[in-house]
Amino acid sequence: MSRKKKIDSKEAGLEIGLHIFKFFFKSEYLHYGLFTEGMEADIQLLAQAQEKYAEMIISHIPAGVKTILDVGCGSGRMAEKMLEKGYQVDCVSPGILLTDYVREKLGNRSEIFNCRFQDLQTSKRYDLILFSESFQYMPFPDSLGGAAKLLNKNGYLIICDFFKTNAPGKSLLGGGLPYDEWLQEKKKYPFTILKEQNITRETSKTIDIVNAFSREVLLPVWRIAFLLAEDRFPLIMKFIKWKYRKKLSKIENKHLSGQRNGENFIKYKKYMFYLMQKKD
Repeated sequence: MSRKKKIDSKEAGLEIGLHIFKFFFKSEYLHYGLFTEGMEADIQLLAQAQEKYAEMIISHIPAGVKTILDVGCGSGRMAEKMLEKGYQVDCVSPGILLTDYVREKLGNRSEIFNCRFQDLQTSKRYDLILFSESFQYMPFPDSLGGAAKLLNKNGYLIICDFFKTNAPGKSLLGGGLPYDEWLQEKKKYPFTILKEQNITRETSKTIDIVNAFSREVLLPVWRIAFLLAEDRFPLIMKFIKWKYRKKLSKIENKHLSGQRNGENFIKYKKYMFYLMQKKD
């Protein structure tokens, strides 16, 4: 039976990443890792760093919070961890593949809203709304304005995501809302910042690991695959390399050049944690 929704390429990438993480690293998290002091940028420590990230967020949930809305819940592992802590957790999951995965994982313990946060229709209200690496995907009126409407009186908002700095030059690292714009926009909404923490350096090692994997695994595989294809199908490959030369060059430059590294992440991104409270 055909699906009505089109599968997004980014979601497909996350689904692939999820299965790689589960098989190789026994991790179901799809977010960055928090590499605390003494932890090296070692791929074997990535799952541990991701667990530290999740624990950091949960440790900041204020006393008295019972109901949580996890916006952009990814694989559902964070929601599952909060359920295990005794919280009532619902999830917003806009995609197809990951939503199926989350529903299978969480069962009837959570209500899964298969829509974008800005399209959410519910009479429910929550004590806390969590944006863990999902805040960057929507404009401020939708995220902050929508959260204000869905929170209970004096409810809480946790944002853990990266923003773009105004550093000169062009970054190959995508994503993130402008940090300077965020500083101005947050003043327009009824929230007070209770805690603010810059975790850019602690998360940047995730990018170093991804870069090492790309350079040491993906790049050799990419080159060998092309050499083999050119040997077996020279005319077809000649056409492909001519027809898609710009796309192929873009892929190599963006993902395999080594420029997507922790140093550039620190330069062009600012990864922030915020605990905020709604003012009523």
